[in-house]
Amino acid sequence: MKPSVVVSTVSFSLILIIQGCSSSSNLRKFKDEDLQKEIPADIAKRFEVKDATPTPTPESVVVTQPTRSKKKKAPKKEPKVTKQVLVPPVRTIDPMPFEVGEKLAYGIRFIGVTAGYFNTEVLPMKTVDDRKVYHLHGAAKTVKLFELVYRVNDQIDSFWDAEGLYSHKFTMDLDESKQTRKVIELYDYDNKKSFYWNRVDHVEKGFKEQKEQYDIALWSQDPLSSLYYFRVLALPKEVGKETRFPLVLDGKPWESVVRYLGREKIYAGGRDFEADAYQLENYQNGELKNKDNKVWLSADVHRYVLRIEAKLKVGSFAVALDKIL
Repeated sequence: MKPSVVVSTVSFSLILIIQGCSSSSNLRKFKDEDLQKEIPADIAKRFEVKDATPTPTPESVVVTQPTRSKKKKAPKKEPKVTKQVLVPPVRTIDPMPFEVGEKLAYGIRFIGVTAGYFNTEVLPMKTVDDRKVYHLHGAAKTVKLFELVYRVNDQIDSFWDAEGLYSHKFTMDLDESKQTRKVIELYDYDNKKSFYWNRVDHVEKGFKEQKEQYDIALWSQDPLSSLYYFRVLALPKEVGKETRFPLVLDGKPWESVVRYLGREKIYAGGRDFEADAYQLENYQNGELKNKDNKVWLSADVHRYVLRIEAKLKVGSFAVALDKIL
């Protein structure tokens, strides 16, 4: 069997399944510009990621006095055409449980053995589509010993609305023993559509390319932003109670259900935490796809994701917080 990192569920579950070894040295490497060139110009411009422009200080603001001019006859006003404007939600809380610069290091355990690491980071703010966004970054890598079986060196990025807490754009770069892959997902809420571009080169299956559009729900999460949304969302605190939110996986619409299990004590990041435990279920087109996921959040203002567990057909895996950097 091979280990592969599968992006799934609200918790961005990293599932390692051990299989045979092979080399990706002859597989093609994809660059951002490879796909960017094929995206329609208007879409590419709309979803271009830019550095957030700092607010000018009073000293840098130049005030000019208006010049007087002769009054001109006002032109005849045309009748206004009203257009329905989609207003994004405001879902921030005070205080937010994280800030720019936060770094968290997780260990990926398969049947009790550390097979790899998954690190997350909140990078400096950006703008997308004239909206200020969090730049969320995740990196998964196998440990040296496990690379003898299967190598993983994967990068994911989410551009997450700073006020509405929904995803604008998600990218994924996989560099593994058996495959290289590049994914770009763009979320157009005006038309409730996702734009999904996927290129993969696989040792056994060869090259494959997909360009798809799917209907999605308003204000959805991607696999990485869901980790942070989980920390902000007003989750239930009564055993058995649940909440739901929309999720996009591989460009397609899903729904995640979060059900409260109770308060527990969890050791993570070098110390004990009081934690709230939740069960995660994921649905596609109303059909339950998986339910054997469990996550613990610290019962403090940070709401750290302390541990994620999932059962596999063979054994189980866990993603556990090792360090708060």
